[in-house]
Amino acid sequence: MAYETLASIYDALMDDINYEQWASYIHAQLQKQACPGNRLLDLGCGTGSITLPLARKGYTITAVDLSAEMLAQAKAKTDALCQAGEELCIDWQQQDITSLELYDAEDNFLLFDSVIATFDTFNYILEPEALQFLLQDLADHMNDNGLLIFDIQTPYKLRKYLGDNIYTLHRDDVEYMWENHFDEEEQLCQMDITFFLRQENGLYQKVTESHTERVYEPELLELWLNLSGFDVLGIYQELSELPLEPDSHRAVFVARRRAMDDLSDDLQFDDLETYNFELEE
Repeated sequence: MAYETLASIYDALMDDINYEQWASYIHAQLQKQACPGNRLLDLGCGTGSITLPLARKGYTITAVDLSAEMLAQAKAKTDALCQAGEELCIDWQQQDITSLELYDAEDNFLLFDSVIATFDTFNYILEPEALQFLLQDLADHMNDNGLLIFDIQTPYKLRKYLGDNIYTLHRDDVEYMWENHFDEEEQLCQMDITFFLRQENGLYQKVTESHTERVYEPELLELWLNLSGFDVLGIYQELSELPLEPDSHRAVFVARRRAMDDLSDDLQFDDLETYNFELEE
């Protein structure tokens, strides 16, 4: 997934999303479920639109994204807030979330009280094994009873709503054509987006982006979470505590990392071949 050109206008394109509402929802879930502390890991943080309001609520955050351009936008927004007198504790990290290296300045293994991954971050992990290992890695990086909150685009949205459909947007500053193709065999949705960005001279710059997301069944994710040492507290509709409907577009998972004393050896999947066989049964 590339954002080299679009990073500078990404927030404007996503202006229909209420990031403050999302941050408040996550904060409320963390409070409700008695999160053990304020040390938070934000995976796929993008331009920091959820990271920043959470930091303003008092969380100490390590925020990770693969895109240097998106992180540059996040850091610029952070600098502006700090210059205005706000005190924010955010460590921006450019990393691939499927191979995290989370250590402090003294090379100590970092532990977190909560982890979040919003807006399809896990759908963008195309290899199921990579997501399985990430969940185990996150469990290792979390304190006892820590909370994991993430969302996915539902199978319905990727298969049917996006599917093989074409969507367009027409605004004064930007136009795009969003063309989708769903691969039934691979369970992948490829999204080819052609943008026309208005320049200061009135001409338009053409930019093409391609994104691919994988379908993950909620029931399978719940199994993987359990095998990784998490108890699933709820799987909800977007920004609510309502159960999923067949045509829900987004599923929000809230899970608790079991205390170390509660973890049993039979819930580890060191033998990946056997583990995958069990999933196929």
